[in-house]
Amino acid sequence: ETWGVQTLAQNCAKHCWRLAVLELAGHGLSSDVGGGGFSRRATCPNFDSLVQHVVEFTIHVKNTFQRSQGIALCGGSLGGALVAYAVKDILSNYNENGGNTGMKPQQTEEEMQRNHPKFYGIVLLTPSLGVHQRTLPPSPVIAVLKTLSRLLPSHGILTPIEHSEEYSCPPSSTRNFSGRWPLSTANMLLDLTSNIIPSDILSNRVDALIEGLASLLVIMGDRDEVVPYDSVQRWFDSVTKLRKNTGEKKLITLKNGRHSFMHERSSVVFVDSLFQWLNTHASQELKLS
Repeated sequence: ETWGVQTLAQNCAKHCWRLAVLELAGHGLSSDVGGGGFSRRATCPNFDSLVQHVVEFTIHVKNTFQRSQGIALCGGSLGGALVAYAVKDILSNYNENGGNTGMKPQQTEEEMQRNHPKFYGIVLLTPSLGVHQRTLPPSPVIAVLKTLSRLLPSHGILTPIEHSEEYSCPPSSTRNFSGRWPLSTANMLLDLTSNIIPSDILSNRVDALIEGLASLLVIMGDRDEVVPYDSVQRWFDSVTKLRKNTGEKKLITLKNGRHSFMHERSSVVFVDSLFQWLNTHASQELKLS
């Protein structure tokens, strides 16, 4: 129940696309992650567990709508980082069970094409692939909060505040998390953006995660106050091993775009770019079929 999702839903209907939405752990009607019986919403201490949820959700959609022409996976902010890290396992499932490059045993190529939607690629909207240092507390404070996150994982102490009233639709919705992020979630995001992603870029692991992907679209605002534009640019530049010969990538910069652009009611610029990308891939597939 956000302006971003509602805008996507309206435009999906307009362009004849089906929209399936995953609610991350601790958000909406879903339960928390952590295995510790945490009762606080949005307690998500384990990034890998969230990535696996994205993988399982995508495979579920693929298997549920087997006669669909194709699937594209889209994520915003943390969801964008999750999508980027889920690609490898999603492509592995396609290769093992039929889809872009694989067939099930005793299945003809014609049956494979008919029963498995193509995986067009991924779209990352303001992905959390870095963090502005000015948004972080001093190092000694971070050290104390990291310790507290192990003792009080579901408590929000000096963590960023989520103002869901700014993007909830309808405004009275209580489905979206609001308030200070739980310590364990803030610690997970800090480790991801400050350590894991920069390390993966330097070690070329990004390519290993994305290798074989048909298409990558990143949409980023040049005035993002949360994620540095140059962090996303570095990650984007490190992607070189898309699908051989046919893989493509594109970075679209929205002038004056902020981190919350997909939830701004007056801004639909990203929607036009997104559906141009989607419809281009769908029309290309029709020409090949």
